[in-house]
Amino acid sequence: MCLLPAPALHAQTTTDRGSAPDRISYVSFRPGNWDLYYFEKPGSSPRRLTNHPDLDYDAAMSPDGRWVVYCAERHSNPDLYVLDLKKGGEPRKLIESPAMEDQPQFSPDGKTLVFVSSHSGNAEVYTIPFRPGTTQSMDKATNLTNHPGGDFRPSFSSDGRYIAFSTDRDTPPTGWAAGRQRVGEIYRMNRDGSNLSRLTTAPDWDGSPVWSADGKTIYYYARREGEQRIWAMNADGSNQRAISPKGLPALSPAPMNNGRVLFTVKKGGRETQNRGDRFTGSWQLMSIREDGSDLRAESDTLQHYWSPVFHPGTGAIICHGTGPAQNELPPSPAAIVVGSGPLLVPGSEFPARFDQRTATVYPLRTFTNIIHPFRNEVIHSVMPGPTLIKTDVAGDPTDTLLTIEPEQSPWFSAGWSANGEWVVYMKGRMFGGPETEADVWKMRPDGTGTVNLTPNSPGNDGFPGISADGSRVVFRSGRSGNYDVFLMNGDGSRPINLTNHPDKDAFPAIAPDGQSVVFSSNREGDRDPVTGERTYELYHLHLNPDGMPGTLKRLTDSPGQDAHSQFSPDGQWIVFASERGGINDEEPLVQDILFSPQMYGEICAMRLSDGKVIRLTHNKWEDGFPCWVGPVQPPAGQSTLVEK
Repeated sequence: MCLLPAPALHAQTTTDRGSAPDRISYVSFRPGNWDLYYFEKPGSSPRRLTNHPDLDYDAAMSPDGRWVVYCAERHSNPDLYVLDLKKGGEPRKLIESPAMEDQPQFSPDGKTLVFVSSHSGNAEVYTIPFRPGTTQSMDKATNLTNHPGGDFRPSFSSDGRYIAFSTDRDTPPTGWAAGRQRVGEIYRMNRDGSNLSRLTTAPDWDGSPVWSADGKTIYYYARREGEQRIWAMNADGSNQRAISPKGLPALSPAPMNNGRVLFTVKKGGRETQNRGDRFTGSWQLMSIREDGSDLRAESDTLQHYWSPVFHPGTGAIICHGTGPAQNELPPSPAAIVVGSGPLLVPGSEFPARFDQRTATVYPLRTFTNIIHPFRNEVIHSVMPGPTLIKTDVAGDPTDTLLTIEPEQSPWFSAGWSANGEWVVYMKGRMFGGPETEADVWKMRPDGTGTVNLTPNSPGNDGFPGISADGSRVVFRSGRSGNYDVFLMNGDGSRPINLTNHPDKDAFPAIAPDGQSVVFSSNREGDRDPVTGERTYELYHLHLNPDGMPGTLKRLTDSPGQDAHSQFSPDGQWIVFASERGGINDEEPLVQDILFSPQMYGEICAMRLSDGKVIRLTHNKWEDGFPCWVGPVQPPAGQSTLVEK
């Protein structure tokens, strides 16, 4: 194929953005609504303790039975809150922090909380004095682990001298780029973080350690031969043994009175429909004697229940579970795999600041989405088909655009021109070899004018991005025998190979002025010890005036993957998904409960002038595919861009 020179690219936005915030949307595989539930005794009917439409989870009860500390996502990042079971009233935030605080447990005397926070950049174990009447700063907390690996689910021994926790520090993550996995082991340390001792060594996850009342036994779950069971071991790690039966996937042990252990089990199966594969059973509370006898159900099956805690003085149980149904989208890939709920969880949007500007950030519960450049509209996919629909950010449908044939993969990695005139998208298999057939398409935002921009090209064309004025489309293609970044005119003519490298280049985006491209590549990343593939990093390619490739600069050099980058409306920043913070909870507690193909994905932004990085999200969910657009504009001031 003859590659002809591309004309110079020019686009100027004359919309007055004023002081209105930009908007950033991203894909977030998170549940729709969780609440706390209180069982007065095992097997009784539960009482719902929280009624917020966002997520409340991971509760702990104070030794005197008065206080419940839990994690709530009411202000973008997960924070610790406290409820007074004696006097009632609204919950109070315990710690003020822009990071995540989660997984709390009380010391036996009730004076100290141990918890997990991403305050230092990754998941670490901290302690802080328990002061329910005030909101403290993370400056009052002590980091006990100080390790680049992830540390999770800490628990005090019954005498308060030791803390057990799980960690992924011993084995590097491995797997293909969109499915890297980790391994967790259990450690014990003194309550001040000293005298660290590893208790388990296994090829998969050991997690959620808790101590028996006499301090002689640690209960935990272990994943062996593909399923989790509840295990027990002596406090020094010896005499490890399974206590729950095979064939009953189990998580989150909690010691009860009379030698019983409470835990969560996954009961039921899966079914395959035209909407995909979905879980049809329930997560239920059960208990068993330590010798493996007398298995009992301790909850109903009307909703899911997870992460129980038992209070030995009152016999009460607190856990979290699915909350009341909210407004629903049409059946979508997200609803199949992460459960019911709205596109935008109420209250989950949050503000972010960059230099002298702000942006409102919207986590959207769907596989892919693109947000309109100057309206509060989103295009995303629903099943079967899939069908592309346009909704407002809250998920209220406005238009059905088109339906892709069932044998085609869902649309993926789309782009919206800044003048609002064109949408580009991929149609075909998103993964496979360079020769796997797929094409780049474009359409008008109302679903008309669909046209295949790469109809006669061999191989996999996809992951497109479109210039501000719609005159250029950047995309990934396998037509050269490698996965390279290409640039073509908005009508599909004059394709130019911009990268021409034997390694994999993907997820390109073009700057608003059309003069540069950002993309991901595994040409220089860290090599996976098992698969041999390298991780993805971000690159910035400047284009010459004729559209041909110019100077190439590597932007990131961080642990793990960096991908899915997009430019800010002024081209001075990029927003992207990153693995640099690791994971924030044990893999089975996320992946077994909801779909999460890759256990990483926080959203970050980088200023291109100096490489400054701002982390926007701190949570245990997979976040990816961000879009960054300007403020909402009234109809009279939408844009003065003219398509070239």
